[in-house]
Amino acid sequence: MAVLALPLSVGAVSSTSYQVIPEQGFLAPSSNGSSSGAGLSSGSYRLQGAVEPFSGSQTSTSFAQQGGGGSSFYCGDGFIDPGETCDGAALNSGTCASQGFDAGTLSCSSACIYVTSACTNAGGGGGGGGGGAPAASGAPTAPVVHADIKTLSFTYVPSFLLYGSNSTTTTAVKVNGSSTDVTYPDSSSWKKTVALSYGLNSFKILASNATGNSAETAYEIYRRLVGDLTQDNSVNDYDLSKLVKLWGGKDRGGDFNEDKIVNDYDFSMMVARWGVKV
Repeated sequence: MAVLALPLSVGAVSSTSYQVIPEQGFLAPSSNGSSSGAGLSSGSYRLQGAVEPFSGSQTSTSFAQQGGGGSSFYCGDGFIDPGETCDGAALNSGTCASQGFDAGTLSCSSACIYVTSACTNAGGGGGGGGGGAPAASGAPTAPVVHADIKTLSFTYVPSFLLYGSNSTTTTAVKVNGSSTDVTYPDSSSWKKTVALSYGLNSFKILASNATGNSAETAYEIYRRLVGDLTQDNSVNDYDLSKLVKLWGGKDRGGDFNEDKIVNDYDFSMMVARWGVKV
């Protein structure tokens, strides 16, 4: 049994017995142009999914259509799917208070994780702090994550450089409780290369000296699978169709090598991972 998939082009694909209409997302007999696929018969094809999925599935001895639950979910569809903290305006009842802050507005990133940059604590300062014990008197102030990476919600790289600034009274910066491999370009800056797993990666960063520890700075970043533009944890033709739309632009979603342009290098990275699932 052959599998018939919708092409990337906008035109319809026809034969003597059926027609695939990409704009409508269903099969229609080519003889009369009917918009219903229910009366279609052929012993040589199987259609999976739909541009506009319907609930359940319709089957017969000559064809099978699967939609609704058979269609992949993805980040950005407005529904909180498995593996997502939030999606668009759907926050799963989350608030700044539920994330350990006193006030502010919680939002959702393009990677479907909470963004707390607009959340604040009573003592001032929001977006990446809070959660740690109060700093001891004389202890350094909490380290700061550099603005260039603080606003990133996702990346495709397996090895990521964390860096930022710290007070000059700091003797060590700890990432998730360890100062191992943390280096200091100068007395007021720090950096550490960390390994990222697929999905959400969370880091707690604090500074210390002989007096004690600072409050913690929280940092989160999501590692995506290269080529997975629909965020369904696999690389397939749905991702390719989205990459085509981003071609030549600077959208980070399609910029797998992170060189600020979507081009053939990114396409080759997608092809190299075709069919990969995580």
